[in-house]
Amino acid sequence: MLADQLQAAWPPEAWRSCHVLVAVSGGADSVALLRSLAEVAQRTPGDGRLLVAHFNHRTRGQASDEDAAWVARLGEKLGLEVNVGRAEHAASLASEDQARRARYEFLQATAEQLGARYVATAHTADDQAETVLLRILRGSGIEGLAGMPFARPLGPAVTLVRPLLEVTRAEVEEYLGQLGQAHRHDTTNDQSRFTRNWVRREVLPMLRSHLPQDPAESLLRLAGQAAQWREAIDAIAGELAERAARVERAGSTLAIHLDASKLANQPTILVQQVARTLWRSAGWAEQAMGMGEWQRIASAVADPNASTFQLPGGIMVGRQGVDVTLTGPVR
Repeated sequence: MLADQLQAAWPPEAWRSCHVLVAVSGGADSVALLRSLAEVAQRTPGDGRLLVAHFNHRTRGQASDEDAAWVARLGEKLGLEVNVGRAEHAASLASEDQARRARYEFLQATAEQLGARYVATAHTADDQAETVLLRILRGSGIEGLAGMPFARPLGPAVTLVRPLLEVTRAEVEEYLGQLGQAHRHDTTNDQSRFTRNWVRREVLPMLRSHLPQDPAESLLRLAGQAAQWREAIDAIAGELAERAARVERAGSTLAIHLDASKLANQPTILVQQVARTLWRSAGWAEQAMGMGEWQRIASAVADPNASTFQLPGGIMVGRQGVDVTLTGPVR
């Protein structure tokens, strides 16, 4: 049963004393996550509560409202509190990125309001394979090839977790069939104009028809290997960051000073990872930072005559002597 797999991936002793906010769209994956978490919680009572969150993107008119109502009824049936958010304007979330940002902002705000330690999302192994393939096509480095981590910070006091990350979509559907549990279908998932849908509906099926083994399995192996390399590089970069950086706070401004002389002769990839480590410690958003942006920081470390420039989020990078300074808001 799926609940057993979930319990192995995310043991209840790690979360039963905390409130967990489960993101439920109404689709098969999120409904399976909710049902399996509820099953594990029933087996192992604790002080923490399961809570449900649904974000209505309002992109499909009445169908979006019906999804929200359906999730509310499911939560009520399971005896769980349901929190529904709505996009401010129906047409404001036209792109995948806009929709994603709005959804995660709602999940973080709701978790903080309710005192939830974790937000659980229903990303599966299939989602992981699609993510890795997309990142390959976009020219990602090792950081991106590692795919989605099991957990990452969503806010100062909230952690995003993905308990189904090693569970396939086929296993999700089998579990729901065993329960006789219905779910909703978002028709926008059928539209290949969205990049992820295109990968899911056209690219991966085409690759499967031409390759002797499922490409998803190869992509997941690549993600696992890349994650191991990333962990090793992160450890080295962390030590370098401790030696080469100092942090100053002045009011609402944070300045990270990097001593370029202490990073001299280091491989570019390590300098980039040092920058990532410090960026994360500052709490600055990473979503808009691509390989080109990290390379610009590494280039400033290598070039004594580097000019001042601005990075996403309004972070300024400048150099004086051996001091490379990243300046931005305190988070």
